[in-house]
Amino acid sequence: MTSKSSANDDLREAIGHYLNAVAEVLLRDGVPVKYVRASTDTRAAADDASIATDIDGDIGFNISFERSLYPESESVELNWSGTSGWALLPMVDGADGYYDGARWLGAGLVPPVDRVSSFMAVARLSPVEAGSSERPFYRQPDSDLTELYQRLAAFVPASKGIRTYGMCFTNMVQGIYTNRLSDALTAPDDTEVSVTFRPGELEALRHLLEYVQTSANGLLSAYARHLAEDLDNRRQFSATPSHQAVEVARYIREQWHDRQQRGE
Repeated sequence: MTSKSSANDDLREAIGHYLNAVAEVLLRDGVPVKYVRASTDTRAAADDASIATDIDGDIGFNISFERSLYPESESVELNWSGTSGWALLPMVDGADGYYDGARWLGAGLVPPVDRVSSFMAVARLSPVEAGSSERPFYRQPDSDLTELYQRLAAFVPASKGIRTYGMCFTNMVQGIYTNRLSDALTAPDDTEVSVTFRPGELEALRHLLEYVQTSANGLLSAYARHLAEDLDNRRQFSATPSHQAVEVARYIREQWHDRQQRGE
């Protein structure tokens, strides 16, 4: 590996971990983040210098959230540019330029994650009220990246193992959704409700839970397995209650509480 490629890898990881920090706050705010992507490949167009950015990254969302922001767009991303900072970017077929229609945060290259979260909070209410349509420029493409890298590197977690930003994103997302499942299953006002399903809908839900078991790890996979078993038991033995997922979640929470009480 050459020193240049190694430096590019380090820079890409630093960008990715900064994106992760923003994505985590967005997820905790209820934004359905789907992926993060960091790149050190130059995006440029010979006939449009305003497109040029030497490094960038994206935070992607699920389709329902994208449509809630821009119903007519093919996709919507929260884009980070190494020359201009953050922008909410609707991808529209036939647009004149890559950043056509973008709403720019305008708070520098590496603003605090809470500042980006506030920008998205406004965008969720009204995208046209978020930021500005005027693109700022804080540095020139292909200029020195040393100072910018140092600022981004502050978001790289200290770890002795190999933890890429992609691995950290996966672990972070699974942790957040595991906590949400645990909170739901141990809610104090968790009374039974009657919900009508078609047989096909119930089977589809079971397949989704099976998929979670294959794609997730740890408690998230375990909760999915127990929920699937509860569905099967209720479908086959409707008169017999089955709450394995709830029982497991409550047991785990009690164990965690006991460890806290002992100061472990």
